[in-house]
Amino acid sequence: MDTLGARAVRSAAGSARDEQRNRRRLLVWTLVLRVGLVGIIVVLLVFFSVAAPGFLSAQNLQNNLRQMAVVGILAIGETFVIITAGIDLSVGSMLGLGGILAALALSAGWSVALVIPIVLAAGVVVGWINGWLIKGGALPPFIVTLGMLGILRGLTQIVGNGQQVAFSAPSLVAFASDKFLGIPNLFWVLLIVGILAGTFLRFTRRGRYIYAVGSNMEGSRRAGINVGATIVTVYVLSGLLAALAGILITARQAQGDPNAGTGYELDAIAAAVLGGASLFGARGTILGTFLGVLLVQIMTNGLNLMNFDPQVARMLEGALLIAFVFADQQRKRLASST
Repeated sequence: MDTLGARAVRSAAGSARDEQRNRRRLLVWTLVLRVGLVGIIVVLLVFFSVAAPGFLSAQNLQNNLRQMAVVGILAIGETFVIITAGIDLSVGSMLGLGGILAALALSAGWSVALVIPIVLAAGVVVGWINGWLIKGGALPPFIVTLGMLGILRGLTQIVGNGQQVAFSAPSLVAFASDKFLGIPNLFWVLLIVGILAGTFLRFTRRGRYIYAVGSNMEGSRRAGINVGATIVTVYVLSGLLAALAGILITARQAQGDPNAGTGYELDAIAAAVLGGASLFGARGTILGTFLGVLLVQIMTNGLNLMNFDPQVARMLEGALLIAFVFADQQRKRLASST
C-alpha cells in the first residue's frame, strides 16, 4: 500500500511538473507572437534608417503611408475572415476588378458619386457569393476563394481588354494625391476604416459572434448564433473592402490597371497573421493587423531602396508567415494541453 501510495504521489508530482513546463512554454510562444512583431519592426526601422538611402525622407514616408492604405484595407477585410478560421484568396483579384470597373465607368463620363457605390456594391456581391458557397454549399473557403481569384482575374482582363484604362476624374485623383494635416488622404481612409472595423469587432454583438464562430462553430450554433449569416457577413466585408482598395489604387495611379492587386492576397494574409490573427480562428485584432501591414511595408520599401530584387522581400514575407504560423500552432497545442 505504501508503495502504491508513493507511486501515486510521484505520478501526481510529475503531472504537476509537466503542467508547469507546458505553461512556461505557452508563455514563451505567446510572447514570441506578441512581442516578436514589435521587435522585428523596431529592428528593421533602425537598420533601414542607417542602411537604406532616403528611407526617412518625407517623400518616402508619405509614399509608404499611401501604399499601406491599400494593403491595409485589404488586410482588415482578411482579418474578419481569418478570425472565423476562413481565408479569402480573392481579395487581390477583387481589387483589380474594382479598379478596372471604376476606370471604365469614369472614362465613360459617369460621375464619381455614382461610380463609387456601384463598385462597392460589386464587392459586396462577390463577397456574398463567396460566403454563400462556403456556408450554403458547404465548400472549403480555400477552394471557393481560389476559384473566385481565377474568375475575377480573368474577368478583369476581359473587361479591361488587358490594357490600362485612362479616365478623367480630377477630384478623385486630387483626393488620392493630397494630404490633410501633413498626412496623405489615403492613409486617413485606412485609419477611418480601421477604427470602424475595430469598433465593430470589439463592441457589437455581430463582432463577438465572429470570434465565437471561429472558436467553435458547432457550439456557436447550439448557442443560438446564426453561423451562416456570420460567415456571409465576413466575406461580404472582405469583398467590400477589396473593392474600396481597388478604387483607391486606381485613383492613386490615375488609371485603371488590369494587373493591379496581383499577389496582394499574400500581403493581406501575411499582414493579418503577422499581426496576431490565427489561421485556426478566434484570434485577431485590427491593431495587430495594422502592425503587420507596417512590418510588410517597411521590409518591402527598405529592401527596394537598397536595390534588392523585389522577390527577396516576397521570400522574407513568406518565411515570416511560416514562422508565425508555426509559433501560433505551438501556442495552440500547448494551450489545449494545459
